[in-house]
Amino acid sequence: MRPDVYGCPMDTDAYMRAIRSDAEAMLGSAQVVGMETDVPTCPGWTMRDLMVHTGKVHRHKAETIRGRYTDTYAPYPPLPDGDVLKWYAEGLDEMLTVFADADLSAPTYTWCRHDHTADWWVRRMAHETVIHRADALIAAGEIPTIEASLAEDGVDEILDEFMIGGASWGEITLSDRTIRLRSGDREWNLRSAVFSGTSPTTGTSYQALDTIVYDSGITPLATVTTDPSTLDLWLWGRGDLPDGAVDGDVSIVEHLRRLAAEATG
Repeated sequence: MRPDVYGCPMDTDAYMRAIRSDAEAMLGSAQVVGMETDVPTCPGWTMRDLMVHTGKVHRHKAETIRGRYTDTYAPYPPLPDGDVLKWYAEGLDEMLTVFADADLSAPTYTWCRHDHTADWWVRRMAHETVIHRADALIAAGEIPTIEASLAEDGVDEILDEFMIGGASWGEITLSDRTIRLRSGDREWNLRSAVFSGTSPTTGTSYQALDTIVYDSGITPLATVTTDPSTLDLWLWGRGDLPDGAVDGDVSIVEHLRRLAAEATG
């Protein structure tokens, strides 16, 4: 029960501009507050941990595309043994250069069920970077925001790529718990469900795992209405919903947020 069109993916250049801007904002925050500052939204992490994690992910995706990996991930890069911020900035430049030079339509390993091209990683890295930019800003005592078009695309991405449905070999059982997310001129109509099945590859059995599906025909028992930035940050656990944003059954809204936390944790 997916839509015919997957969200509203932005132009590749727009994703790359966002990556550059958000990654440089992370650098700025780290330089201001220092590398030993705690990151409240990533419990147990300091700013050093945040920068190393994000820099490692950037370098890894660059190598996945550059090395033309199609059946599995590239090896992860070694951790920095010197200036973390210099290492981070060099990895950012490397990744964006690879993105700019690559054939982004080429077959590439992804964990996505419906897209196995290099272009998928450009979008993924835009959202990886903007959410960790939010972490860095929060650690620096600032309130993050996300540009509206990127935030709308971020809501699409967390739903499509992390939360919706389950593997094709399983069974989805629908519930009567429904929720509508509304932001600007966009709506996401969702129904709670459970997924069960046994993997034909690993033999692992999954029973009654909570999930959600798209369902355009719902009458929502709960509605969340807010701006795109707030909605995207809330789904990722980087902010709260404002007063008045929820209409209806609050427990369904809380359940959706728990599912998002489990899917992205």
